Amino acid sequence: MLDVVSRVVPAGCLLTTVLLVLSAAYSANGADEICGSLDIRNRVEKFKELENCTIIEGDLHILLIDQVSQGDYDHLSFPKLREITGFFVLYRVSQLLTLRYMFPNLAVIRGDTLFYNYALVIYEMLEMQEIGLNGLVTILRGSIRLEKNPNLCYMDTIDWSLILKEGTENNFIADNKDQGGCLNFCPKTGCRTPTALGTVRELCWSGDHCQKGKTLIQRYLTTYEATAYNHTCPYGSG
Repeated sequence: MLDVVSRVVPAGCLLTTVLLVLSAAYSANGADEICGSLDIRNRVEKFKELENCTIIEGDLHILLIDQVSQGDYDHLSFPKLREITGFFVLYRVSQLLTLRYMFPNLAVIRGDTLFYNYALVIYEMLEMQEIGLNGLVTILRGSIRLEKNPNLCYMDTIDWSLILKEGTENNFIADNKDQGGCLNFCPKTGCRTPTALGTVRELCWSGDHCQKGKTLIQRYLTTYEATAYNHTCPYGSG
């Protein structure tokens, strides 16, 4: 089988193709998986499609879920997911308060594909109180759009300049909760850290989780860039 692959796949992409083949085999046994784009909508049961994903090779849409209670999300946690190569959109997911339990280790959004120039969109999440992407280290391409989230706090305690590789000038943040009405208290220790501008301030995703500082982010990116695939193959990352 691998001999056949080696004859039809460009040499630079062979490793990726082998990994994808192995991933498909492992996923059948409930092990780690490289997933394609996922569209999760209407029912919380659809979240099971994320169960073993470590990388989403594409985009993640989570949208239009109603007639649920906050407790319906209690069992939904996907700690294996570390990277989305495209964009991530959240839209009208009822009763979801935070992403901290759902995606605790999501570190990289590559932005290889964008949603109208945005790599992360959080739109009309009516009950969301914090973003909670505690593991997020970088968005390599694209901007963020946070709009019409009337209960969203902890927006002014995140330094997006540390995360967005292309800068923050094209971010769109509007019609969210007035941060003056939030109790945006960071944890008592560990959150004072250098910002992208070199000043020191408290940075956090919530009252329980600090944002990673400049030194930790640079260290992570050095490791990531040394080991990541270069995403030039027609068969996926290669």
